[in-house]
Amino acid sequence: MNLKLLSVSLLASALAVAATGAPANPLEIAGSTTVQKAIIEPVKARALAAVGLELKMHGIGTGEGMKMLFDGEVTVAAVADDLAEAVAAARRAGAATIPENLQMVTILTDQVVPVVYPDNPVPALSKDQLKAIFSGKITNWKDVGGSDGPILVVVGAPGTATRGVIEKQVLEGSWFSPTAKEMRTTFAEVYEVARDKSAIGYVGRASAKAAKGWIREVKGPSISRPIGFVTVGKPTADVQKLYDFLRTPQAKKLFVE
Repeated sequence: MNLKLLSVSLLASALAVAATGAPANPLEIAGSTTVQKAIIEPVKARALAAVGLELKMHGIGTGEGMKMLFDGEVTVAAVADDLAEAVAAARRAGAATIPENLQMVTILTDQVVPVVYPDNPVPALSKDQLKAIFSGKITNWKDVGGSDGPILVVVGAPGTATRGVIEKQVLEGSWFSPTAKEMRTTFAEVYEVARDKSAIGYVGRASAKAAKGWIREVKGPSISRPIGFVTVGKPTADVQKLYDFLRTPQAKKLFVE
């Protein structure tokens, strides 16, 4: 290989990167797939163009993301609940040690909604009905105005933030149905509901909107949670740059709420 040509090529590549403002290394974020769908994916291209910040998202759930933060694998975790619940999710995901100097920045408030297969005829469910369904007391769709057939409850695995929200705000101390099907990520929950006519799940509204046509939102009681980011101590310069960018009008108008 001609070393002179190689040197010229590498220099040209470096100048191209400098011209775009792209960083040498992306900012890696781990955690909530709700944050991924509502915030990171919508702003990713604009963040790179506007402030030269390349974002790399690991959508693995709040608990696993917090665990990666605690283990030093990332400098910021994406969470879909308040800090106390995010820490609890990390413990359920296997985190052994919790840092004392955690800092959370809330970016927006997300709605959590029940979703079903598109052809499911049930238009709405009350909080009592949803509690009975997710706890396994109601097991047939005909008991809530649907067709005669079993109900498959689809839930996130322990350590996912949405599961924690449903445990707290819907089940209110009851247990999930013993036949509930646990899925590792929101993407897996959405896929399961989209492929099974008997299924019902709960996901963030951003995820429901992203899968519109594959799943259908059922009208239900208002359930909300804060979504944002957590660091151990003061955010790094790149994380602060992310926070500052997400507070701008151009970023906010891209969020999926």
